Amino acid sequence: MSRPPVVAIIGQGSPQDRAIAVACAEAGANIALGTVEKSTAQDYAMNSIANEIWNIGPDQFVCQMDAGDAAEVASFAAQVSDRFGHCDLLVCNNDQPESAPLDELSQDEWDITIRANLTGPFLAAHAFGRLMERDRGGHVLLVAHERPEADAAYCAAKAGLEGLARAMTRTWSPRGVEVETLPVAGDDAALAATVAARLQAILAAH
Repeated sequence: MSRPPVVAIIGQGSPQDRAIAVACAEAGANIALGTVEKSTAQDYAMNSIANEIWNIGPDQFVCQMDAGDAAEVASFAAQVSDRFGHCDLLVCNNDQPESAPLDELSQDEWDITIRANLTGPFLAAHAFGRLMERDRGGHVLLVAHERPEADAAYCAAKAGLEGLARAMTRTWSPRGVEVETLPVAGDDAALAATVAARLQAILAAH
């Protein structure tokens, strides 16, 4: 491959996000980091990760955005395209668990949780999938955390990722874009190693 690989990561600046970004950067990928929420804490955490990537060597940038806003997610995808020319791998690590008792789960709480954990990944996969389809193909990973203690809204969102991945792959696979869920129950290093291995497999296939 003549050009460096590009990985976009949407998350909250968590230790998992850091481990994923570092593993991909060490594999030679340029890194684009997008926040789940427009918050000072997430912006600071993502910029801390970007600084670590800078020390490793690859190019990187941070986009502070609301991952539940279609226009802002589309803008992030456009920034990735403008800066790097393509995107090989998108990692959606949207993870905002809640544990409201079923009898007390309000519609507002349901809507907030679904927006964060299902709508956000859908918008990202849709925006980046179109970018990948136009450019040269690519891969989308929807991280699905195993949280048996989470409430009904969170569990519904994570189950919804499976159907989303199947539907998107059915449409885009013939055009070179694959979408899959990545169940996660292990530690940060294991997740990062799995994502990095996916990246290497993607690059080897081109």
